[in-house]
Amino acid sequence: MEIELVIGLFFLLTLIGVPIAFSIAAASAVYMIVSGTPWMVAGQRMVSGADSFPLLAAPLFMLAGTIMNAGGIMGRLLHLSDTVIGHVRGGLAQVNVLSSLLMAGMSGSATADAAGQGATMIPAMKKSGYPAPLSAVVTSASSVIGPIFPPSVPFVIYGSVAQVSIGQLFIGGVLPGIVMTLILILTVYLTSRRGNYRTREKFVASDFFRALRIAALDLLLPLIIVGGIVGGIFTPVEAAAIAVFYALLLELVIFRQLKLQQLPAILLSAAKMTAMIMFVIAVSNVFGWILIRENFSSMLASGLMSISSDPLILRCLVVLLLVLLGLVIETVVLIILIVPILLSLAPALMMDPIHLGVTVVFSTMLGLITPPVGLCMFLVNSISGISVGTYTKAILPYFAALLFCAFAIALVPGLTMWLPNLLMR
Repeated sequence: MEIELVIGLFFLLTLIGVPIAFSIAAASAVYMIVSGTPWMVAGQRMVSGADSFPLLAAPLFMLAGTIMNAGGIMGRLLHLSDTVIGHVRGGLAQVNVLSSLLMAGMSGSATADAAGQGATMIPAMKKSGYPAPLSAVVTSASSVIGPIFPPSVPFVIYGSVAQVSIGQLFIGGVLPGIVMTLILILTVYLTSRRGNYRTREKFVASDFFRALRIAALDLLLPLIIVGGIVGGIFTPVEAAAIAVFYALLLELVIFRQLKLQQLPAILLSAAKMTAMIMFVIAVSNVFGWILIRENFSSMLASGLMSISSDPLILRCLVVLLLVLLGLVIETVVLIILIVPILLSLAPALMMDPIHLGVTVVFSTMLGLITPPVGLCMFLVNSISGISVGTYTKAILPYFAALLFCAFAIALVPGLTMWLPNLLMR
């Protein structure tokens, strides 16, 4: 009876707009009272949830992304993307998608990408004659590349919860990130057939090589991170620290597009994001302990197995479950709550924990671009000035494309596992 009460209260508070961390804390507190569990247990679970060395990488990657967003990296990568794909049908929308892939290697966060890209690309696209809904949904949909292509903050959180190699997760996200980018480029191409959108006249090799030379140092960062982890030169936490140092070196010393006076505001912004995520992780660990204590994982496993025992069908069901839960539960919370449950299902799913991790992270990220709680949706809507209803209609083809990617990642292990098996085993 307690578990039904706790889950029901959590969803009720979330749906009426209570911040997700407080919804979790309130539901957990009610469970402690009803079940008579000592409050000391909640404190211990909160501390143990946040006391994880691999989690140190998350705030450092967020700080690196904040530094780069405040500097001039966005402009350099946008210019490079424009020289590569600006001549293709869709023009600036295509540039938006490709630059999201390039920015993904810097920030590792969907919200950072949506905020940075949105502030630059949405006004530029509207000025060039693109409809506001298209500008918003392309920015929102392409921001999902950020948490999949390395480095990735959600992969750090998954790796910490599941106790698996964060380096292998980073490598496992490379091919899915590239495939996702290509599918979004195709979607933009198809949805741009009816629009007379402005594009570059043609591909100009000299412009491309000039832009590549300017952005070369920026593009080195993801290569340094991935190469260093694969080569065993440094750990993901050390890679995150190197990313911060490299970002400061680029923006303060080499390009000089960041001033020392801006650093306090940047540090404060990163500290606020870190505090929010760590508090969510701490209270989610209590809620996850409650679910395990009440044997919720067995209940969920029995429910799924009653539908089918075929691993491929079970994978599809897990993807659908994650997407549906992502509509109402914040992604970090969902990862922390669902991963221990899904790991117990991994043998039935016939999925390696790395493969499962990429599938879980990608599927939960779709909630960021969909109503009612999609943070990326609200970010791009506030910039573009469109309503949730208008956004929802425009996002449908892009959501369908990303859902197809989610099923492909779940059903084709080679997409995720080929590179880790090749480079790290």
